[in-house]
Amino acid sequence: MSGKVEKFDKRLGRVSKKHRAMSRGYSFRVEKTGLISVRPRRSGVGFPLGAIALILGVGILFKGVVFANYGPEKYHSKVELLQSGTVVEKAGAWLLQPGKPTYVVASMVGGFIR
Repeated sequence: MSGKVEKFDKRLGRVSKKHRAMSRGYSFRVEKTGLISVRPRRSGVGFPLGAIALILGVGILFKGVVFANYGPEKYHSKVELLQSGTVVEKAGAWLLQPGKPTYVVASMVGGFIR
């Protein structure tokens, strides 16, 4: 009788675990046999790395295009103007400092702009 109780306890544990997982969301799936089964949704990464990478890429592209459009002298004068402003403008000036990726994008885009 104890073997049956152990099997029951294991099954009860699996059912409880699946129930907790399904409380966070579930999806339906039709199997090859036509049986509709319910599966818990997989929890994704809580931090959207793809979105952050996209924002960084667009920011670098923007800086490169503006740098190519204005030219180095005018771009640096605009950034220096921002450095003498408020705290928010100083933060913007820090973000807009050109780096190697900015120069690479500016050299690639420069032929299209001029």
